[in-house]
Amino acid sequence: MNAPKAPRGFAATRVVMRTNTTGAPRGRRLVGLLLLVWIPVILQIVALSLSDSARAHGFNSFASGVNGQYILFILPLTMIFLGTASFGDEWAGGTAHYVVGMPVSRAALVLGRWAAAVRRGLFLVLPPVLAKFLLSMAGFHEALTHYLPELLSTVLVLSWLTMAYAAVFLLFGLFLRRAVMVSFIYVFVLEMLTAFLPQNFATFSMGFHSRNILFHLTGNEGYRLRTTNLMDVEPMAAGWSVAWIGVMGALALFLSTWALRRKECGGEATAADAASS
Repeated sequence: MNAPKAPRGFAATRVVMRTNTTGAPRGRRLVGLLLLVWIPVILQIVALSLSDSARAHGFNSFASGVNGQYILFILPLTMIFLGTASFGDEWAGGTAHYVVGMPVSRAALVLGRWAAAVRRGLFLVLPPVLAKFLLSMAGFHEALTHYLPELLSTVLVLSWLTMAYAAVFLLFGLFLRRAVMVSFIYVFVLEMLTAFLPQNFATFSMGFHSRNILFHLTGNEGYRLRTTNLMDVEPMAAGWSVAWIGVMGALALFLSTWALRRKECGGEATAADAASS
């Protein structure tokens, strides 16, 4: 009897995504991530219970929260742990030989594990974002239906940003020994710090571009770009920002595939491994 053929292409990617347990949030990691993503919602519930003035700004309050909390801090920090663990846990735990020995292409491995990290990130981040929207709209007549297009725009941009972050941190986890530490440096320097610098520096931040897209899509002041002195920044074309985030993610996935083709369990490439890829 002939052995079943190994899946290829998109089918292989789907198999890797569905069967991958590496990097899945569980135990203390899951508890920590849940606390991280739900803290803004908990604080908003407390604020609403203490004062009715917390309801006064509606969607603008929601946009400011997404901008200053989820885009700037929570989403990148969440994806650090999900992205770097997609491959990093294998080499740290000594199970890397199962990775390099799987009968699927390296590209399918990378795409499958990237897709698993994206799915986990969205399942963690989107529910509290939706809850924050509901809390911000509480007490406003017909506000929920009126702002549904803006909510959809926010969800789409957060999803796009999640895909890019997952790709970048997957690359760090695959390529670097101290991936989590380097990822934190990347987030605090290139994402958080540059967000408050003049526009020429801030344009290197994917968070900057996501806020630029959202300002174009919604026109809401909560997404307006600011400099260090809180002066308005002239928005650039939304298409450039969409492309920047997409190119960053695609480049990271390409480099991850290249790096995986040259890896073995001990971390160095062999001629046989390079030839088989």
